[in-house]
Amino acid sequence: MKPNLPPIYFIRHGETDWNKNALVQGSIDTDLNDTGVGQATAVARALASIEELKTFEFAVSPQRRAQHTMRIICEFQKRDFLSVRTDARIRELEFGIWEGKSIHDMHADPSYAHDQQGHYHWQPEGGESYAMGVQRVDSFLRELKKPTLLVSHGAVGRCVIGYICNIPRLDITHLKTPQGCYCVLKDGKHQWFDAGHKPV
Repeated sequence: MKPNLPPIYFIRHGETDWNKNALVQGSIDTDLNDTGVGQATAVARALASIEELKTFEFAVSPQRRAQHTMRIICEFQKRDFLSVRTDARIRELEFGIWEGKSIHDMHADPSYAHDQQGHYHWQPEGGESYAMGVQRVDSFLRELKKPTLLVSHGAVGRCVIGYICNIPRLDITHLKTPQGCYCVLKDGKHQWFDAGHKPV
């Protein structure tokens, strides 16, 4: 049985050059590009106007693109980055042999599963499936006792949102996780907002 979870704000890291060039990142430790810094700054400015976040705990993936995004958010929150919890369970899914290669080539490969059921369980050689990602975030989310702001990644973000909102697991692989936005997760529902607080 799932726990009753506190409110959660989820933010995907800003753009990297690998995002821009449609390369598979996974566990590879890339950093934000100029566009990504701008996205993180815009989101950080938007979040700074949300009063309830002053009482939230903050948690972040250990990967550099997420850490950089969180540092920018902390600057606007006037919060010491050292108070942020880094947790490897919200790192990006690992894509094994496909990391560093074109996303388009991965999708075109005969081994890639395009159907939803297959995609949820598809595990690239040396990597993780979405099913494994959901199991990983289950462990992290069950420990949350207080409202929390998370900065993490696209694929693992789908796992987080799907888990919290009881979205059928075969549907989570196609959830949107836009950059330069934030997602509010409360009472089993989720809503994305842009940096102007408009629903996405």
